[in-house]
Amino acid sequence: MNKTYHITTFGCQMNYSDSERIATVLESLKFKLASESEADILVFNLCSVRQHAIDRIWGLINKIKKGKWKKKNEKSKNAKEQKIILTGCILPADKKKFAERGIIVLDIKKLNEWPKEISKITNYRLPITGYNLSKDYFSVGPKYFSKFSAYVPIMTGCNNFCAYCAVPYTRGREYSRSVEEILNEVNKLIVQGYKEIILLGQNVNSYNSRIDPNKNNPELLQINYSEAFGKNSYSFGKRGVKTINFPTLLKLIDTIPGDYWLSFLTSHPKDMSDELIKCFKTCRHLIPYLHLPLQAGSNKILKAMNRKYTSAQYIKLIRAMRQTIRTISISTDIIVGFPGETKKDFEETVKIMKKINFDMAYLAEYSPRPATVAFKLKDNVSKAEKEKRKNGLNEILKKTALENNKKMLGLITEVLIDEVNDKGIFGKTKNFKRIKVIGKKRTINKKIIGSFVPVKIIKANVWNLEGEIA
Repeated sequence: MNKTYHITTFGCQMNYSDSERIATVLESLKFKLASESEADILVFNLCSVRQHAIDRIWGLINKIKKGKWKKKNEKSKNAKEQKIILTGCILPADKKKFAERGIIVLDIKKLNEWPKEISKITNYRLPITGYNLSKDYFSVGPKYFSKFSAYVPIMTGCNNFCAYCAVPYTRGREYSRSVEEILNEVNKLIVQGYKEIILLGQNVNSYNSRIDPNKNNPELLQINYSEAFGKNSYSFGKRGVKTINFPTLLKLIDTIPGDYWLSFLTSHPKDMSDELIKCFKTCRHLIPYLHLPLQAGSNKILKAMNRKYTSAQYIKLIRAMRQTIRTISISTDIIVGFPGETKKDFEETVKIMKKINFDMAYLAEYSPRPATVAFKLKDNVSKAEKEKRKNGLNEILKKTALENNKKMLGLITEVLIDEVNDKGIFGKTKNFKRIKVIGKKRTINKKIIGSFVPVKIIKANVWNLEGEIA
């Protein structure tokens, strides 16, 4: 009997990467990918950053339960009810509500237990092949959804406990993957011809692991230690073991030969070190792009958010980055309407937005989340005021993004092509900007997808660029 599945992913790139591992587990159980209306099992990989995301999933569950999810020609009295599995970032209070409705919630970090749980809810006899039943879910090899761009998680969880954030309560404390495991995964991807490697973590700057170069690790045979660590690379102490922080991990990956881009998401300003900033100059594969969340410009609000840095320290980091690499593109996250944010506080954010000239900013209205510290605070900024403040920042962003894009006019830059359709060729520049590529008709074919192409920038728009193949 054919068994089918469909995965719907909400939220961040980490969830997207987790869905690739879920797909591996389901296909090892002989499930086949199907459309959302045809699948026997519907997996929803959730995000609890904002209440809206959870409200949306309740709407989908009600739709599925009533049979409105299926197409008209698939509805019949004999049609089997689709099984729903929820996973991802889910707060304990929400888990309890889902359980009361009979909805199955499975822990993403316990993928080794999924076959047993799925067998219970489906009554299928499930053959398990093709992946490691380990306690560490990172050991499950992902089914990459792209053939040229790959997310590689290097850690999960967070120890920062920002007042508005649910991540420590949904993903737990920080946990770093082993250096060997990461290098092995990245090396395999590059050998297979992948062009973009994006390292993931709630706070990649906190990455911390250990390595013993004296061990005969197949994953480490081609690593150039003197290049990564310097001339005294083998002076690792009496036991020959070295602690690896995030900048050192970048240097190790950078020694892997190949034609590829390396980038990472997401950094915390309090952990941005001089060593990490220097990597943008010394690591030849590291692209000139940094996502560094600001969240607010007011020191009073930053303190209330438990962000552990000041606006002046943030500005200093950005200056250091731009002094290190002039072509760098910088994006950020900002929350408007945090409890207690006055108009004066908001103006501090406005000042920084104008001062820094971000290339992109992901703007969000504050949303109370249970279990967080901020949930106890009075949400005293109206919905209308939050929207007004967000729109105001967006207008500033439009000006700075366009201004930065215009600086690229006339330049020839490397572009990774990721989409070809009837409207043309699309991709991203090396500094992470979307671009439409104008080419001759003979160049518009899908074989160009996943390739690096030199492109001359001929037009600058607010949110993207346009260019022609050079």
